[in-house]
Amino acid sequence: MVAEQRDGHSRDLLSYNWRIHARSSRRIGKLEAHKEKFRDIARTAYDSRVPFKSITSKRHVQILNPAIKNVLSIELAQFTYAQIIDVLPIADVAWDRRLPGIMGEHIIDDHETLCPGALEKAQDYYKEWDPSSLKFDPETLKAFQKAEPGSKSFNMRLVELVAVALHQIAVWLHKLEPHLHQGDVDAVTYWEMPLSETMARFPPGPTLFSHHDYLEDDVYPEGLADIVGYWAEDRILGGVTVFDRRPENPDDIPNIYFHPCRKSQTIRVYQLRDEQQQALFGFLLQEEPGSLPSPLPILGNKQNRVSRRTESTHAPSYLQRYLGNKTIDYHRDEDI
Repeated sequence: MVAEQRDGHSRDLLSYNWRIHARSSRRIGKLEAHKEKFRDIARTAYDSRVPFKSITSKRHVQILNPAIKNVLSIELAQFTYAQIIDVLPIADVAWDRRLPGIMGEHIIDDHETLCPGALEKAQDYYKEWDPSSLKFDPETLKAFQKAEPGSKSFNMRLVELVAVALHQIAVWLHKLEPHLHQGDVDAVTYWEMPLSETMARFPPGPTLFSHHDYLEDDVYPEGLADIVGYWAEDRILGGVTVFDRRPENPDDIPNIYFHPCRKSQTIRVYQLRDEQQQALFGFLLQEEPGSLPSPLPILGNKQNRVSRRTESTHAPSYLQRYLGNKTIDYHRDEDI
Protein backbone atom coordinates (compact mmCIF):
# COMPACT_ATOMS: atom_id res chain seq x y z
CA MET A 1 0.00 0.00 0.00
CA VAL A 2 2.82 2.39 0.94
CA ALA A 3 4.65 1.54 -2.29
CA GLU A 4 1.50 2.26 -4.29
CA GLN A 5 1.06 5.61 -2.53
CA ARG A 6 4.72 6.48 -3.14
CA ASP A 7 4.34 5.53 -6.79
CA GLY A 8 1.20 7.63 -7.05
CA HIS A 9 2.93 10.63 -5.46
CA SER A 10 5.85 10.22 -7.87
CA ARG A 11 3.50 10.21 -10.84
CA ASP A 12 1.72 13.31 -9.48
CA LEU A 13 5.06 15.08 -8.99
CA LEU A 14 6.21 14.18 -12.49
CA SER A 15 2.91 15.42 -13.88
CA TYR A 16 3.19 18.66 -11.90
CA ASN A 17 6.79 19.23 -13.01
CA TRP A 18 5.83 18.56 -16.62
CA ARG A 19 3.00 21.12 -16.42
CA ILE A 20 5.34 23.72 -14.90
CA HIS A 21 7.94 23.03 -17.59
CA ALA A 22 5.29 23.25 -20.33
CA ARG A 23 4.02 26.58 -18.97
CA SER A 24 7.55 27.95 -18.71
CA SER A 25 8.31 26.83 -22.25
CA ARG A 26 5.19 28.56 -23.53
CA ARG A 27 6.11 31.77 -21.70
CA ILE A 28 9.64 31.65 -23.06
CA GLY A 29 8.26 31.03 -26.54
CA LYS A 30 5.92 34.03 -26.25
CA LEU A 31 8.73 36.20 -24.90
CA GLU A 32 10.99 35.26 -27.79
CA ALA A 33 8.18 35.94 -30.26
CA HIS A 34 7.64 39.41 -28.76
CA LYS A 35 11.36 40.04 -28.76
CA GLU A 36 11.60 39.08 -32.41
CA LYS A 37 8.71 41.41 -33.21
CA PHE A 38 10.37 44.29 -31.34
CA ARG A 39 13.67 43.52 -33.05
CA ASP A 40 12.06 43.70 -36.50
CA ILE A 41 10.20 46.92 -35.71
CA ALA A 42 13.32 48.55 -34.29
CA ARG A 43 15.44 47.51 -37.25
CA THR A 44 12.89 48.76 -39.78
CA ALA A 45 12.58 52.11 -38.02
CA TYR A 46 16.35 52.34 -37.60
CA ASP A 47 16.90 51.73 -41.31
CA SER A 48 14.29 54.36 -42.23
CA ARG A 49 16.17 57.21 -40.55
CA VAL A 50 17.30 60.13 -42.68
CA PRO A 51 20.49 62.22 -42.41
CA PHE A 52 20.84 65.63 -40.81
CA LYS A 53 21.07 67.25 -44.24
CA SER A 54 17.46 66.20 -44.86
CA ILE A 55 16.39 69.20 -42.79
CA THR A 56 15.39 71.66 -45.49
CA SER A 57 14.57 74.62 -43.24
CA LYS A 58 17.74 76.67 -42.81
CA ARG A 59 16.23 78.37 -39.78
CA HIS A 60 15.63 75.05 -38.05
CA VAL A 61 19.16 73.84 -38.85
CA GLN A 62 20.55 77.06 -37.38
CA ILE A 63 18.77 76.26 -34.12
CA LEU A 64 19.23 72.48 -33.86
CA ASN A 65 22.97 72.31 -34.49
CA PRO A 66 23.87 74.99 -31.91
CA ALA A 67 21.51 73.32 -29.43
CA ILE A 68 23.48 70.09 -29.72
CA LYS A 69 26.77 72.01 -29.42
CA ASN A 70 25.49 73.80 -26.32
CA VAL A 71 25.19 70.42 -24.60
CA LEU A 72 28.51 69.15 -25.96
CA SER A 73 30.22 72.26 -24.61
CA ILE A 74 29.57 71.50 -20.95
CA GLU A 75 32.08 69.73 -18.73
CA LEU A 76 29.57 67.02 -17.79
CA ALA A 77 29.03 65.97 -21.42
CA GLN A 78 32.74 65.95 -22.22
CA PHE A 79 33.53 63.98 -19.06
CA THR A 80 30.76 61.48 -19.89
CA TYR A 81 32.02 60.93 -23.42
CA ALA A 82 35.63 60.79 -22.19
CA GLN A 83 34.71 57.78 -20.06
CA ILE A 84 33.27 56.05 -23.13
CA ILE A 85 36.46 56.81 -25.05
CA ASP A 86 38.38 55.39 -22.09
CA VAL A 87 36.10 52.29 -22.29
CA LEU A 88 35.49 52.19 -18.52
CA PRO A 89 33.63 54.60 -16.23
CA ILE A 90 35.53 55.94 -13.27
CA ALA A 91 34.66 54.19 -10.01
CA ASP A 92 32.43 56.93 -8.56
CA VAL A 93 30.28 56.97 -11.70
CA ALA A 94 30.13 53.18 -11.96
CA TRP A 95 28.67 53.00 -8.45
CA ASP A 96 26.32 55.97 -8.97
CA ARG A 97 23.55 53.86 -10.50
CA ARG A 98 20.38 52.22 -9.30
CA LEU A 99 21.02 48.47 -9.50
CA PRO A 100 24.63 49.04 -10.59
CA GLY A 101 25.28 45.35 -11.23
CA ILE A 102 28.50 45.45 -9.23
CA MET A 103 29.08 44.56 -5.59
CA GLY A 104 31.70 43.99 -2.95
CA GLU A 105 35.25 45.23 -3.38
CA HIS A 106 34.92 45.48 -7.14
CA ILE A 107 38.14 46.11 -9.04
CA ILE A 108 36.53 49.10 -10.78
CA ASP A 109 37.46 50.89 -7.54
CA ASP A 110 41.02 51.06 -8.86
CA HIS A 111 39.85 53.15 -11.82
CA GLU A 112 39.61 56.44 -9.95
CA THR A 113 40.51 58.76 -12.83
CA LEU A 114 40.42 58.81 -16.61
CA CYS A 115 43.29 57.36 -18.56
CA PRO A 116 45.61 60.00 -20.08
CA GLY A 117 44.27 61.51 -23.27
CA ALA A 118 40.61 60.50 -22.86
CA LEU A 119 39.31 63.91 -21.80
CA GLU A 120 41.39 65.67 -24.44
CA LYS A 121 39.89 63.46 -27.14
CA ALA A 122 36.37 64.30 -25.93
CA GLN A 123 37.20 68.01 -25.94
CA ASP A 124 38.61 67.73 -29.47
CA TYR A 125 35.42 65.97 -30.54
CA TYR A 126 33.42 68.99 -29.37
CA LYS A 127 35.72 71.47 -31.08
CA GLU A 128 35.51 69.54 -34.37
CA TRP A 129 31.79 68.80 -34.09
CA ASP A 130 30.09 68.01 -37.39
CA PRO A 131 26.39 67.01 -37.35
CA SER A 132 26.39 65.51 -40.85
CA SER A 133 26.57 61.91 -39.60
CA LEU A 134 23.46 62.24 -37.43
CA LYS A 135 20.31 60.42 -38.52
CA PHE A 136 16.76 61.04 -37.35
CA ASP A 137 13.31 59.60 -37.72
CA PRO A 138 11.72 61.29 -40.77
CA GLU A 139 8.39 61.91 -39.03
CA THR A 140 10.13 63.58 -36.11
CA LEU A 141 12.05 65.85 -38.48
CA LYS A 142 8.85 66.64 -40.34
CA ALA A 143 7.09 67.65 -37.12
CA PHE A 144 10.13 69.67 -36.04
CA GLN A 145 10.29 71.65 -39.28
CA LYS A 146 6.54 72.18 -39.24
CA ALA A 147 6.67 73.71 -35.75
CA GLU A 148 7.21 77.43 -35.34
CA PRO A 149 10.46 78.23 -33.48
CA GLY A 150 9.66 79.27 -29.93
CA SER A 151 6.43 77.27 -29.76
CA LYS A 152 5.97 74.46 -27.24
CA SER A 153 5.79 71.92 -30.06
CA PHE A 154 9.09 73.17 -31.48
CA ASN A 155 10.82 73.08 -28.11
CA MET A 156 9.62 69.55 -27.37
CA ARG A 157 10.85 68.27 -30.73
CA LEU A 158 14.13 70.08 -30.21
CA VAL A 159 14.69 68.24 -26.92
CA GLU A 160 13.84 64.94 -28.59
CA LEU A 161 16.31 65.47 -31.43
CA VAL A 162 19.05 66.59 -29.05
CA ALA A 163 18.53 63.47 -26.91
CA VAL A 164 18.76 61.27 -30.00
CA ALA A 165 21.94 63.08 -31.04
CA LEU A 166 23.55 62.56 -27.63
CA HIS A 167 22.67 58.88 -27.83
CA GLN A 168 24.15 58.50 -31.31
CA ILE A 169 27.38 60.24 -30.32
CA ALA A 170 27.80 57.77 -27.45
CA VAL A 171 27.23 54.89 -29.88
CA TRP A 172 29.91 56.19 -32.25
CA LEU A 173 32.47 56.79 -29.50
CA HIS A 174 31.87 53.35 -28.02
CA LYS A 175 32.67 51.76 -31.38
CA LEU A 176 35.92 53.71 -31.82
CA GLU A 177 39.18 51.79 -32.05
CA PRO A 178 41.69 51.66 -30.49
CA HIS A 179 40.47 52.14 -26.93
CA LEU A 180 42.52 54.19 -24.51
CA HIS A 181 42.25 52.18 -21.32
CA GLN A 182 45.59 50.68 -20.38
CA GLY A 183 44.55 47.30 -19.04
CA ASP A 184 42.21 44.37 -19.47
CA VAL A 185 38.73 45.90 -19.85
CA ASP A 186 36.97 42.52 -19.86
CA ALA A 187 38.65 41.57 -16.59
CA VAL A 188 37.04 44.62 -14.97
CA THR A 189 33.67 44.35 -16.70
CA TYR A 190 33.18 40.67 -15.93
CA TRP A 191 34.77 40.60 -12.50
CA GLU A 192 32.73 38.72 -9.88
CA MET A 193 33.01 38.84 -6.13
CA PRO A 194 34.02 35.52 -4.53
CA LEU A 195 30.88 33.99 -3.03
CA SER A 196 30.28 32.09 0.16
CA GLU A 197 28.00 29.05 0.21
CA THR A 198 25.04 31.17 1.36
CA MET A 199 25.39 33.87 -1.31
CA ALA A 200 23.53 33.89 -4.61
CA ARG A 201 25.40 34.62 -7.84
CA PHE A 202 24.40 37.64 -9.90
CA PRO A 203 26.28 37.43 -13.20
CA PRO A 204 27.78 40.71 -14.46
CA GLY A 205 26.29 42.55 -17.40
CA PRO A 206 28.06 43.12 -20.73
CA THR A 207 29.14 46.67 -19.84
CA LEU A 208 29.49 49.00 -16.87
CA PHE A 209 27.96 51.77 -19.01
CA SER A 210 24.35 50.79 -18.40
CA HIS A 211 20.92 52.02 -17.30
CA HIS A 212 19.12 49.34 -15.31
CA ASP A 213 16.04 49.40 -17.56
CA TYR A 214 17.65 49.57 -21.02
CA LEU A 215 19.61 46.36 -21.43
CA GLU A 216 18.15 44.56 -24.49
CA ASP A 217 21.27 44.47 -26.64
CA ASP A 218 19.76 41.54 -28.57
CA VAL A 219 16.87 43.81 -29.61
CA TYR A 220 18.59 47.16 -30.14
CA PRO A 221 19.87 47.79 -33.70
CA GLU A 222 23.27 48.94 -32.42
CA GLY A 223 23.39 46.18 -29.82
CA LEU A 224 25.68 46.86 -26.87
CA ALA A 225 26.49 50.35 -28.16
CA ASP A 226 22.84 51.35 -27.68
CA ILE A 227 23.03 50.33 -24.02
CA VAL A 228 25.96 52.74 -23.72
CA GLY A 229 23.89 55.39 -25.51
CA TYR A 230 21.12 55.22 -22.93
CA TRP A 231 23.67 55.44 -20.14
CA ALA A 232 25.10 58.61 -21.70
CA GLU A 233 21.64 60.19 -22.01
CA ASP A 234 21.04 59.59 -18.33
CA ARG A 235 24.42 60.92 -17.22
CA ILE A 236 24.19 64.10 -19.31
CA LEU A 237 20.51 65.01 -19.22
CA GLY A 238 19.45 63.42 -15.94
CA GLY A 239 17.53 60.53 -17.43
CA VAL A 240 16.57 58.76 -20.62
CA THR A 241 14.14 61.11 -22.35
CA VAL A 242 10.64 59.77 -22.96
CA PHE A 243 7.42 61.47 -24.00
CA ASP A 244 3.77 61.12 -23.06
CA ARG A 245 2.02 60.43 -26.36
CA ARG A 246 -1.27 58.71 -25.67
CA PRO A 247 -3.02 56.99 -28.59
CA GLU A 248 -6.30 58.80 -27.95
CA ASN A 249 -4.60 62.19 -28.43
CA PRO A 250 -1.83 61.60 -30.99
CA ASP A 251 -1.74 65.24 -32.07
CA ASP A 252 -1.38 66.67 -28.56
CA ILE A 253 1.96 68.21 -27.69
CA PRO A 254 3.69 65.62 -25.47
CA ASN A 255 5.07 66.17 -22.00
CA ILE A 256 8.73 65.46 -21.29
CA TYR A 257 9.60 62.70 -18.85
CA PHE A 258 12.97 61.49 -17.62
CA HIS A 259 13.71 57.88 -16.71
CA PRO A 260 16.67 58.24 -14.33
CA CYS A 261 19.34 55.80 -13.23
CA ARG A 262 21.38 57.71 -10.65
CA LYS A 263 21.60 56.12 -7.23
CA SER A 264 19.91 59.07 -5.49
CA GLN A 265 16.98 59.20 -7.93
CA THR A 266 13.65 57.42 -8.14
CA ILE A 267 13.59 54.19 -10.10
CA ARG A 268 10.41 55.40 -11.80
CA VAL A 269 9.75 57.87 -14.60
CA TYR A 270 9.05 61.49 -13.64
CA GLN A 271 7.69 64.48 -15.52
CA LEU A 272 9.84 67.57 -15.79
CA ARG A 273 8.26 70.55 -14.06
CA ASP A 274 7.47 73.62 -16.14
CA GLU A 275 10.42 75.56 -14.74
CA GLN A 276 12.74 72.62 -15.45
CA GLN A 277 11.53 72.45 -19.03
CA GLN A 278 11.95 76.19 -19.47
CA ALA A 279 15.49 76.06 -18.08
CA LEU A 280 16.30 73.26 -20.53
CA PHE A 281 14.75 75.12 -23.48
CA GLY A 282 16.62 78.31 -22.58
CA PHE A 283 19.93 76.47 -22.33
CA LEU A 284 19.50 74.71 -25.68
CA LEU A 285 18.44 77.92 -27.43
CA GLN A 286 21.24 80.18 -26.15
CA GLU A 287 23.14 81.68 -29.05
CA GLU A 288 26.59 81.44 -27.46
CA PRO A 289 27.69 78.35 -25.48
CA GLY A 290 28.29 79.30 -21.86
CA SER A 291 26.17 82.45 -21.87
CA LEU A 292 23.70 80.69 -19.55
CA PRO A 293 24.47 78.32 -16.68
CA SER A 294 23.80 74.69 -17.51
CA PRO A 295 20.76 73.13 -15.78
CA LEU A 296 22.12 69.65 -16.55
CA PRO A 297 21.70 67.12 -15.21
CA ILE A 298 18.06 67.84 -14.40
CA LEU A 299 17.22 65.72 -11.37
CA GLY A 300 13.85 65.00 -9.85
CA ASN A 301 12.66 65.67 -6.31
CA LYS A 302 9.41 65.55 -4.36
CA GLN A 303 7.96 68.33 -6.52
CA ASN A 304 8.11 66.15 -9.64
CA ARG A 305 5.28 63.82 -10.52
CA VAL A 306 6.17 60.23 -11.26
CA SER A 307 4.42 57.30 -12.85
CA ARG A 308 3.72 54.11 -10.92
CA ARG A 309 3.84 52.18 -14.19
CA THR A 310 7.36 52.31 -15.57
CA GLU A 311 7.36 48.93 -17.25
CA SER A 312 5.81 50.34 -20.43
CA THR A 313 8.81 52.62 -20.91
CA HIS A 314 11.08 49.62 -21.36
CA ALA A 315 11.25 47.99 -24.78
CA PRO A 316 8.31 49.98 -26.24
CA SER A 317 9.91 53.35 -25.47
CA TYR A 318 13.07 52.25 -27.21
CA LEU A 319 11.19 51.07 -30.26
CA GLN A 320 9.16 54.26 -30.35
CA ARG A 321 12.44 56.18 -30.32
CA TYR A 322 13.08 54.96 -33.82
CA LEU A 323 9.45 55.45 -34.80
CA GLY A 324 9.58 59.02 -33.63
CA ASN A 325 7.18 58.35 -30.77
CA LYS A 326 9.13 57.79 -27.59
CA THR A 327 6.24 57.14 -25.24
CA ILE A 328 5.17 56.62 -21.69
CA ASP A 329 1.88 54.99 -20.80
CA TYR A 330 0.92 56.04 -17.30
CA HIS A 331 -2.32 55.81 -15.33
CA ARG A 332 -1.65 57.12 -11.85
CA ASP A 333 0.80 59.72 -10.61
CA GLU A 334 2.41 60.12 -7.24
CA ASP A 335 5.16 62.18 -5.66
CA ILE A 336 8.73 60.96 -5.85
